[in-house]
Amino acid sequence: MAIQTELRLAELQHRLLGSLELLHAIIAIRLRSVSDPESRRHLAWLTDVVAALVLLNRRLGKDDPLPFDDYLAEAVGFWRRACEGRGVGFVLDTRGAQVGEAHAAALALVLHELVSNAVEHAFKGRNGGEVRITLRGEGENLSLFVADDGAGFGDPAASKEGLNLARGIVEHLGGVLQIDSRRGAGATVTVALGQASTGKAH
Repeated sequence: MAIQTELRLAELQHRLLGSLELLHAIIAIRLRSVSDPESRRHLAWLTDVVAALVLLNRRLGKDDPLPFDDYLAEAVGFWRRACEGRGVGFVLDTRGAQVGEAHAAALALVLHELVSNAVEHAFKGRNGGEVRITLRGEGENLSLFVADDGAGFGDPAASKEGLNLARGIVEHLGGVLQIDSRRGAGATVTVALGQASTGKAH
């Protein structure tokens, strides 16, 4: 019975991955035929989000607990390729943090939004910089830090679209998202989930 259940789950995960890959291809095809800049921006964002979920779902079911640090390494590789020629570097520090499957997809989307936000806004008018991604914790008690040494922003509303989506996902998970930024001094976004959200973020 247990073997049949595992096989069924593996089949469902395979189908989900196939569906996500098909969706990614459909959006990419649609993107090629759209000329309106705003529509292209939204479709490009959706393409990146689905790509992040594809990366994650390729690892679901392979190990228990989910090797989220391996996913993060792949995601950072994606961002390095996307920022090639811009002088933007990435540093990843997980120290064996383990993410439960219940939070994996949501945390992957939050990370995507925070890194996208940093890449898009932090280094305008600058010759590159660095984005540092730090993950600590286990299961559903997690702390995620995304920091950059870019221009910073005096008003977080300047890049509110991605931040608001990330904040909404974090709050849905019962967590807290905090922003520490000053103009000209970079920015750090802290996400705390589970027990980590009851303490003071650093």
